[in-house]
Amino acid sequence: MSELTDELEYIFDWLVSLNPDYLNGYNPGLTRQKIDEIIKELPFNLSEEIYELYQWRNGCAYDYNLPLTEFLFPEQLYSGIPIPFCSLQDSVYIYTTIGEATNYDDAYWNQKWFPIGQYESKRSLYIVGDLNPSPVYLWDVACLDDSVRVYKNLTSMISVIAECCELGLYQFIPDKYGEDDDMVIRIDEEKLELEKEIYRKYNL
Repeated sequence: MSELTDELEYIFDWLVSLNPDYLNGYNPGLTRQKIDEIIKELPFNLSEEIYELYQWRNGCAYDYNLPLTEFLFPEQLYSGIPIPFCSLQDSVYIYTTIGEATNYDDAYWNQKWFPIGQYESKRSLYIVGDLNPSPVYLWDVACLDDSVRVYKNLTSMISVIAECCELGLYQFIPDKYGEDDDMVIRIDEEKLELEKEIYRKYNL
């Protein structure tokens, strides 16, 4: 396995150790042929890392009988809102919807930006088409200086998350907005500075 898949598997095993129900929290991976079929209308190529990501798993499985797994791409600086990992079909739909709304002629979006995670229409994780590997951008609709983050590539981003798991930076806590027994994963706000150090380690 590559470094990216190794780190993804580490995160997945860590999740399952918290709650065995997370075992079914992601959709099965896609074949390369299926990925090509889904993205055939895109006006750019996706990086090999993105192919590897979607061959590993195809986004979060939204099943009301399962716990929320909106974790793989957590919003690490603002611990209240994680960003779900979109299925490739959903990512293409989101991309197409943005194009229909803006014709990609918008100060806030570009035709080669491809979302791989999104929270409503407020926060997105996206890569840039035709770059291999591509940086990963964390974008906030508010465009605050401290709400935009850049990862060198997908492997660097996943490595940051894996090390945060390994060092215990994340908490498994009750969801104050959910039902009584709902649990969510959030970064320990007292460890934000350590998280930033880990980010710099892989991205500077």
